[in-house]
Amino acid sequence: MKKNFFTMIAIALIVALTFRSFWASVMYPVELVLEALLEGLIFLYILYRLVCRIIEKNYTFSGIEIYLGILFIFPIIPAFAAWREFDQPMFFGVATYRDFYLLFGGLIVYNLLKEGYVSIKTVEHSFVTLALIYMFFSYFLTIFIDPVQFQDTAISGANPEKGGDVYYRLNMSLFFFGSVYFTVKSFYQKNLIYLGIAALFIFYVVFIRLDRTSIAVLGFGLGVFFLTALPAKTQVLTIFRALIPLTTVALIIAIFKADIYEQYYHMFLDVFNTAGKAGSGSLEDNIRLMEVDIAVKGFLDSPIFGKGKISTYFLPDGYNHFYGFFYTSDVGIFGYLFSAGVIGLGIVFFQFVLAIKYIRGIKYIKQNVFLVTLKITLLIHALDAITTEYLTLYSGQTLTMILLIFYFYQRDRVIQARVNNGESIEAIKVEGTLRKDRALS
Repeated sequence: MKKNFFTMIAIALIVALTFRSFWASVMYPVELVLEALLEGLIFLYILYRLVCRIIEKNYTFSGIEIYLGILFIFPIIPAFAAWREFDQPMFFGVATYRDFYLLFGGLIVYNLLKEGYVSIKTVEHSFVTLALIYMFFSYFLTIFIDPVQFQDTAISGANPEKGGDVYYRLNMSLFFFGSVYFTVKSFYQKNLIYLGIAALFIFYVVFIRLDRTSIAVLGFGLGVFFLTALPAKTQVLTIFRALIPLTTVALIIAIFKADIYEQYYHMFLDVFNTAGKAGSGSLEDNIRLMEVDIAVKGFLDSPIFGKGKISTYFLPDGYNHFYGFFYTSDVGIFGYLFSAGVIGLGIVFFQFVLAIKYIRGIKYIKQNVFLVTLKITLLIHALDAITTEYLTLYSGQTLTMILLIFYFYQRDRVIQARVNNGESIEAIKVEGTLRKDRALS
């Protein structure tokens, strides 16, 4: 029991650093040191695995291993582009992507699973424990520590469209996971306590973080689960049961805090105003529009490899030195095109092609709470990546989930082979409930 506990904590720590969960928070200095240690560990680990392959003369690589190898050399593309466009030394270009290599933290977790050192249930418990810790940490930070002292930093900021109050720019990945996980578990196990926990995660995203993209993609993801993973009868009953409580809550909000509806109305309407006519939206959105224009022109000027990524060690002002105000992380998919061109965009987004392949290949493991959560959370991240540069800033989030889905895919292939050999799926399911990883549960 004690060994399992420490294993779970170790996995949770690796996931926390791979996800960069505490990077945009007051824990930033600690996160930075631990990330550097993990990056060093990752390079040693990859070197060790390659040496083992050479000694064993095992030169056969799976599709996902080949893809991870391509990702390993991916930073060379924007580094080369920046050398060509801005005369930045290649070393600075590659070093700019040093945090990108945290994605291989997911490979460590996957290999521990594959080789039997940990079970999938231990990994699941690690994710859930980390999500709960992060939720309590976020609420504590928001309630007890004034974010004003960190205003206009990576930690906190203010936006008139969000009421003008200073808020923490906390990463929402674990909130997405927690919202989906406990929602899925509440429906599959018919337990309202889990739904209450899910509500705590959702409440923070909707009413405290107030990021319209996060709200929209989370709502879409939960909607996809509701419409595709639940029987029609459950859907109808849920709607009827939720109608009165939701109406009551909406009326209470209308009575005591009516301005919140107007705030959300303007927050989302502003997107369409800005898209329809430059200058009609908020200051922040008009700046984004200007940045999109810079990104598109840069991409059209260098469509294959892009303009590259500038290191602040080379130029302290980064892109601002040339463009006045420009951050690729502000413009989502246009940022990928600007910095790495069509080739870079294709490499980074190809992970979702692999994910679709593995998800479609799973035939028997269907109502596993962890697997369903990974699929829906991955969908949320894929949508979020269209408007942010998270696939390079937080590369480990999606890749870790895809590697875990790949593990389920491999387990399912074993089950398929046993069924094809004449074994009963019912007997395999019974055996699965007796195993400690319980992949079929």
